[in-house]
Amino acid sequence: MGKIQVLPEIIANKIAAGEVIERPSSVVKELVENALDAGARSIEITVEHGGKSLIRIADDGSGMSAEDAELAFQRHATSKIYTAEDLEAIASYGFRGEALASISAVSRVCLKTRAQGAPHGTEVSMEGGRMNAVRETPCREGTIIEVRDLFFNTPARRKFLRTDTTEQSHITDAVSDVALAVPQIAFTLKSGARTLLELPPAATLMERASAIFGEDHAKHLVPLTGEGGPVKVSGLVGKPYVARANKTGQVFLVNGRVVKSSGLSYALQDGYHGLLMHGQYPVAVVSLEIDPAQVDVNVHPTKQEVRISGEREVRSFFKRCVAEALERSGDLAPDLRVKPAAFPGSSPKPWQPFLDAKTGEGANEFATPSPLVREADSEAFMPAASAALEEPISVRDEFHITKVLGQIHHTFIIAETEEGFIVVDQHAAHERVMFEALVAEIRSGHPKKQGLLMDMTLELDPRQIEIFRDARPVLEKLGFDAEEFGEKTIVIRAYPAVLKDLDPAQALKQFLEEKEEGRITASLEHCEEDAAALIACKRRSVKAHDVMTPVSQSMLLKRLAACSNPFHCPHGRPTFFKTTFLDLEKQFKRK
Repeated sequence: MGKIQVLPEIIANKIAAGEVIERPSSVVKELVENALDAGARSIEITVEHGGKSLIRIADDGSGMSAEDAELAFQRHATSKIYTAEDLEAIASYGFRGEALASISAVSRVCLKTRAQGAPHGTEVSMEGGRMNAVRETPCREGTIIEVRDLFFNTPARRKFLRTDTTEQSHITDAVSDVALAVPQIAFTLKSGARTLLELPPAATLMERASAIFGEDHAKHLVPLTGEGGPVKVSGLVGKPYVARANKTGQVFLVNGRVVKSSGLSYALQDGYHGLLMHGQYPVAVVSLEIDPAQVDVNVHPTKQEVRISGEREVRSFFKRCVAEALERSGDLAPDLRVKPAAFPGSSPKPWQPFLDAKTGEGANEFATPSPLVREADSEAFMPAASAALEEPISVRDEFHITKVLGQIHHTFIIAETEEGFIVVDQHAAHERVMFEALVAEIRSGHPKKQGLLMDMTLELDPRQIEIFRDARPVLEKLGFDAEEFGEKTIVIRAYPAVLKDLDPAQALKQFLEEKEEGRITASLEHCEEDAAALIACKRRSVKAHDVMTPVSQSMLLKRLAACSNPFHCPHGRPTFFKTTFLDLEKQFKRK
């Protein structure tokens, strides 16, 4: 006897089931997609014990004949493809012919189906991959399939399932994702006698999103549209202040199919560049329509991963669409939610620029920043005599600041608007002002440099030396004149003049460390912005607990309003929150 043998079909089916069926939500996804391929307009899902004991899917689709119902449980039996060429342009959800075979291999299945116009239906019962019975049965047109005791014959798989609540949440997510892909289809999801989702047909994606997420959440979603070449982008993206700490709020659809795509997720994140803090992820429902011939959906048994021809161009276009959608949305400032909270007290300290101990002049008198940077520098916000606003401050033509009311705990500035008021983080606001001035200087192509009287050396580890070599063109664009000196050392001969208050060696080292940690993106454009953000934060700027006179507060708000993005600091933190007089009346129960 040879060592190699062909596995029995029942074992092969169990192995296939392990690839396709990960948990109860996998069963729901596969069966719901089959219902959609059958032309269903209404789909009802009922589960018990998180889908472990029962999953029931009922649809009003085309149904099957007795012959097709029996064949459907065989491996690679499908009505979606007939030739090898069909794989090049798949437009259906299913096509591999593995779902029913894999599900029936690890559960007890009862299928009832009746084709449209047929006098009676067919019932097929399966257990552990074996067919028990096929018989006529009275049933409605469409298909009803019940999956009981999932993984009953593979206890090792069953013991790795989570609690009923956790498995139920995965099922809810799976149904919600598919429902977002086809808002015109009605869905009902029940857990026992409890209805979890009741989704009637919706005319638009926004209407379906409101039904799933709630109107309070949906009102913070921005329409996303764009068409370029072979790609059409549509959907909804959330404003920055509804971002989450993980990517669970992201749904990607490619030609109507829910997919997982790290590439699209990275492109989405890039579209929010400068609007989110590190560790925050945007909320989005994104649909991409691409020529099916340019998409390979046969990458993984679950069909959740796809490969796109020309993915780099698609990602670049998608990123641009996201950025433009956020720009069109206008007001990105979050609403203020008034909640009682203790504020740590501290003694206010006078706010002064750095001064040279001997001369009393501004520190580093040899550095001469450009007029743009000098205008945004901290000296511009020194105390002055007057405090009156000569005219309202317009913020992106979306609202106007009519009066600056003052500071709270020498950290936040309160200003009145036409409809209410805003609370400004003075440090974040000044960082934004400094950042935009620095970026303008860097992109001028001629950043001012400050030569060193004596060369400065900086020791780096081998990994950082490699990063320095790759980043050197960017560093030169920023104004650094540095080169390798030996195997582990670089020598610095000049540095950007805007670093007048910083140790240039430490600033350069921090830039390389943050790039090594992945907190600075690889693109040249973003490297410039991240470096400017680093400098704006470290350089002397208004900090929390700094005392500011009314006129310096007004000046800061005017400079902030003139920024291209007045809503966020360079690190993505909000610069201000706003509220309306109506919101205040509601807080005090006057409305």
